[in-house]
Amino acid sequence: MTARLSPSVDDVLLRHAMTGLDDAFSLLVETHLELCPAARVVHARFEALGGLLLEAVEPANVEPAALNRALAALDAEPRPVEPPAKAVTTRPDMRKGVKLPSTLSRQEIGPWRWIAPGVRSARIALPSASRAFLLEIGPGVRVPEHGHDGAELTCVLHGGFSSADAHYGVGDMACADASVVHDIAIDPDVPCLSLIAMEGRTRPSSMFGRLYQKFRDI
Repeated sequence: MTARLSPSVDDVLLRHAMTGLDDAFSLLVETHLELCPAARVVHARFEALGGLLLEAVEPANVEPAALNRALAALDAEPRPVEPPAKAVTTRPDMRKGVKLPSTLSRQEIGPWRWIAPGVRSARIALPSASRAFLLEIGPGVRVPEHGHDGAELTCVLHGGFSSADAHYGVGDMACADASVVHDIAIDPDVPCLSLIAMEGRTRPSSMFGRLYQKFRDI
């Protein structure tokens, strides 16, 4: 497992530690953190930095009587009853030897959907404007050159792939945005299973790439 902490990855980790991300991107970052010890170290440093910044902020002067009234009001409010945890009943079957990390095992995931020969996806149900889904691509498959309408994060769960001059294995996170146009070559020995979080849609940039227009509907 390698840790690809490029500046763009660091920026994602910093944003997650400081301000949070929407559900789809948060799920991906938390999966990356579960699988990558080096990323957890960097993320912990960012969280510590955020704590130091909060400590440096001068506390506001609050009238003691006003604070007491606020505390009394909180005590008077009935405590909400926690709803029972929702049982996850849908999850696509994984290939033998592939186990989802705990961040994903708690999610409701739809069935596998055929995209193209050797390519299938499964949508994750999240209340988010961005989308998260599992994407499995067969060994040796080359995804044609394409771009994106917005940000896209990929976390490898099984297998690996190459893009440009970089190779991504289990636990690695790859970042792309609307300025990036790339193709992807899956490792030749095993299928590659990834978690994807993305804004907008995939934008094919070649005639052959238009065969992958089904990505637009994931």
